[in-house]
Amino acid sequence: MGVEKLKILRKARGLTQEQMAKALGYKDRSGYWYLENGRVSITIDKAMEISKILGVNVNEIFFENNIEQNSTKKVNN
Repeated sequence: MGVEKLKILRKARGLTQEQMAKALGYKDRSGYWYLENGRVSITIDKAMEISKILGVNVNEIFFENNIEQNSTKKVNN
């Protein structure tokens, strides 16, 4: 899962962890920090909310690298 992309996309849009946490309904930024740092699993619903806030397709955040890696493996094999 592309949790490393969360920080990049959030910063590119000028959003803080506090702003993301508030938009996602967390009491403080720690709830979002755990998501962004891969400490907790992200539910499908939460992934959809995050993609809407960041203005990108959910696949671009969480699945794009996996698709590219799988395609490369198939071509190389």
